[in-house]
Amino acid sequence: MTVQITIIGLGQVGASIGLALKEQEASVHIMGHDKDTRSAKAAQDASAVDTYKYNLPDSVREARIVILALPFAEVRQTLEVIGPDLQEGSLVLDTALSKGTIESWVKELIPQGRFYVGLFPAIHPDLLHGIEYGVKAARADLFEKGIMAITAPLGTPENVFKLTTDLISLLGSLPLLMDTAEA
Repeated sequence: MTVQITIIGLGQVGASIGLALKEQEASVHIMGHDKDTRSAKAAQDASAVDTYKYNLPDSVREARIVILALPFAEVRQTLEVIGPDLQEGSLVLDTALSKGTIESWVKELIPQGRFYVGLFPAIHPDLLHGIEYGVKAARADLFEKGIMAITAPLGTPENVFKLTTDLISLLGSLPLLMDTAEA
């Protein structure tokens, strides 16, 4: 059975997540969305996503996992738009800063029965000095040999943690659990 993962924000981080997942040849369909259609098309051309949709709610309706690879300033509005269209049991991950604030937005904007986990990705140490940005800077090995911190609300089910840590391992990173306040 193919699982849809939707990546919202197809710059360096989002496109790199897509490339890393594609290298694993997992049974996933990677849907992309970016408010800049040129970035979405470039991500598809680079094989970071299988397809993309310009309509944000349409991009998440079939997703089991939604990854927000967005700047902090865009997260709340995105949650407002996608919240009503998230499937029961779906998992929302984000890579922005200020996890406590995002966690409070999720409680406010995402219906019950959906889950949230925050991620802090660290890129491969040999790639820290790159000068490109956006999709051009995307690499399948961007997170290899890195640590990805995980924060989750109290009461997050064990299977959601397992799904998150498995995904992080597919990206080549080592998962590190952190308290939201600590992060």
